[in-house]
Amino acid sequence: MKFRFKHPTGVSRRTFCQAMPLCFIGGSSALTGAALAAPSGPLEHFFSNVKTLRAAFQQSVLTEELELIDQSQGELWLSRPGRFRWNYGTPLEQVVVADGEKLWIYDPGLEQAVLRNQDSALGDTPAGLLAGDTSPRDSYLVESLGNQGGIDWVSVFPKEADAAFSQIQFGFETDTLRLVQMLDPLQQITRIRFTDVKVNITIPPEKFVLELPEGTDIIRGSTDG
Repeated sequence: MKFRFKHPTGVSRRTFCQAMPLCFIGGSSALTGAALAAPSGPLEHFFSNVKTLRAAFQQSVLTEELELIDQSQGELWLSRPGRFRWNYGTPLEQVVVADGEKLWIYDPGLEQAVLRNQDSALGDTPAGLLAGDTSPRDSYLVESLGNQGGIDWVSVFPKEADAAFSQIQFGFETDTLRLVQMLDPLQQITRIRFTDVKVNITIPPEKFVLELPEGTDIIRGSTDG
C-alpha cells in the first residue's frame, strides 16, 4: 500500500506497499469526478451499522492502463473504531495490526516488525478512513455512482490537495462491502475484492494483539517512541 508516511531505515517501499491495503481506486468508467451528491445509503449504512467485519480478500495493484503489477490475498478482521488486522498469506506472508494506539507491520521472512504510532502513521489514509468511527461525509466529498453490475458504487474524494489518495470507490452488494478501489496521486490503482464477508460478529480482543517471535527486530518510527 502507498500510505504517505516515511519509511523507517531498512524497510523497503515494496514492503509497505504490500503491507498496507487501502490505497486504491479503479481505472474504470465509474470514475467520473462529476458533481458531488449526497451520501449514498450503503456507505452510510456501513459506517453507522457495521461494528465488526471479517472477510477474505484479494488485492491487486495495477497501472493506470490496468496492467497488473502485483497481486496478493489474505484475511481481514476489523473492529471499529480503530482496530484492524490484515493477514497476507500469499505470495509473501505479512501481518498488519492496529490496536487503537499502535500500528504494527510484521514481516516473518525478514524477522522484522515496524512499530508506529497509529494516528500519525495512518493519518488521512484509506485504512484510517475504513477503521474510523465517523462517516466519510464529515471530512470528504461523497458521490453516488449508482448501480453497475449489481454493485452500488460510492466515491469518496479528499478535500485536501496533498491527501494520500485522489479518490476511493466503495462497492456494495445489498449493503455488504464487496470492493474497494483507490487511485493514488501517481495514478496507480489498488483494488481489493472481499469474499466470505461476515459483519457484527464477535472478534476476540487478542486478534488485535501481535505476538512476535523471540529475536524479531523491531524498527520504531523516529517520532513514535
